[in-house]
Amino acid sequence: MQSHDHSHPQQEASARKFGAERAAQYDAQATTWFIGAQAMHEAISTVMAATLEGQDTASLLCVGVGTGQDVLPYAKQGAPGWRFTGVDPSPDMLAVARKQLAAAGLLERTQLHVGFLDSLPPGPLFDGAEMIGVLHHVASEEGRLALLREVVRRLKPGAPFILGCRIGFDPVLTAVEEYRLRHAGAPPEFLSNFARGLATLQAPESEAALAALLGRAGLEPPRQIFAAMQFRVFLTRPSP
Repeated sequence: MQSHDHSHPQQEASARKFGAERAAQYDAQATTWFIGAQAMHEAISTVMAATLEGQDTASLLCVGVGTGQDVLPYAKQGAPGWRFTGVDPSPDMLAVARKQLAAAGLLERTQLHVGFLDSLPPGPLFDGAEMIGVLHHVASEEGRLALLREVVRRLKPGAPFILGCRIGFDPVLTAVEEYRLRHAGAPPEFLSNFARGLATLQAPESEAALAALLGRAGLEPPRQIFAAMQFRVFLTRPSP
């Protein structure tokens, strides 16, 4: 389906961070270097499919869709009538997504939008949404709150929203993550970039802090559905 492009400085910075070289390697690195990446996507799609069971024409919003890993599991989950909208600021990541979704037979059911969520044109409210690995990259508390409220604004009442992000900073678990990267073959430059990247992340300091932020955004208390090291995935919904 057609891609849309809305650019501004933050988007250009994200596009540079996730450029063509990284986009080409992203999935292989995530699967090899980070524990539970594939299982996480399977768990998310299973929970979403179970939550929306019987909704044969459901629409799903994927914020930060990247290379399409949020959508690909639905080749085996959900219903043939489901439709997907993937939003991401990196055209290179979406180029990979387009190829992978086409190979899986999902591209005709997917709209890919280059940009941030607030630049997505208005349309019908979504039956569900996912946002995996995005929130901890947003620079400020108010920025995170605005993004969550934008997701809520685009959802039907009571629609499931699955959110995944890093929680807190535990030096013991961080050391385990670094060990995993080294022993999985990550090059030294990636290890140094990983350490610098952690220092710039704006991860919620605790699950309680995340729950409070979700409450301010108009979302119900979250239910955890997956965890690997310091990454947590939760199911929530817009509050009644």
